Amino acid sequence: MGLFNMHYDRPGPGVEKDAPRKTGISRWLEIVGRDMWDFTKANFITAACFAPTGIVAALTMTWLLLDPNLLVMLLGIVLGSALGFLIGPALCAMQALMLKSLRDEPKFFWHTYKKAFKENFKQGALVGIIFTFVLLIQVFGFILYFRNQASVWMMALLALDVLLITMVMLFFIPQLVMLDLSMKVIFTNSLRMSLGFLPRSLPAALIEIALFVVQVLYLPLSLPILIVIGLWLPIFSGLFLAYKPIDSIFHIEEQFAKRREKEMREFTENNFIK
Repeated sequence: MGLFNMHYDRPGPGVEKDAPRKTGISRWLEIVGRDMWDFTKANFITAACFAPTGIVAALTMTWLLLDPNLLVMLLGIVLGSALGFLIGPALCAMQALMLKSLRDEPKFFWHTYKKAFKENFKQGALVGIIFTFVLLIQVFGFILYFRNQASVWMMALLALDVLLITMVMLFFIPQLVMLDLSMKVIFTNSLRMSLGFLPRSLPAALIEIALFVVQVLYLPLSLPILIVIGLWLPIFSGLFLAYKPIDSIFHIEEQFAKRREKEMREFTENNFIK
């Protein structure tokens, strides 16, 4: 915790009322220093939701490395995807927490996480199953192609698929959490935004993929890191870069400011005006 401790609990001059937000790495450090413990608690819960699919995937990958059996791969994909119904709601809850942090919105960890998990369970479960299905196909396909010494072009195509999926998911989950839209509209928006804001979506996706790949390559040694920060660190880093385009399209900050102003006005009227 000391690395990200920005000493918000120490007395000092404070922050001016109209002081502009920090930007870039300073803003990233500010949010992480303030909310790291909430992100870590969310990481524990989300990692637990990933665990069933992770165990199935690990067993299937081990089998495929020893014996490239297509039936085993199919069973691993089906079972792992079915268990992914917990992954979607967990990602929604984690990113709901992160989005509040990016808006500097007051929050209570358990209330925010539980509320987002429940409200997004139905759609999130479907997204989790589909996302896990597509991801496992890519991962197991990579193993089979690597074992059979597939062409460089085939491996590059698989890597490009994973990159595009990650770019789309950068914008998909936040819309699912914040907006009341159909899945088709959310997917269309996400695809367009991932390509339209390429200078942000591409590095964000590469950062997420790199951080996850490093952890996977060093399993099981990296398992403690995965449980503590291994999910929130890449996800928040990607969301941090994607948030500005999301706000520019859907005016999240403006809507939040109007809602807070309305709440404060109603509170004042109800408590101070006779």
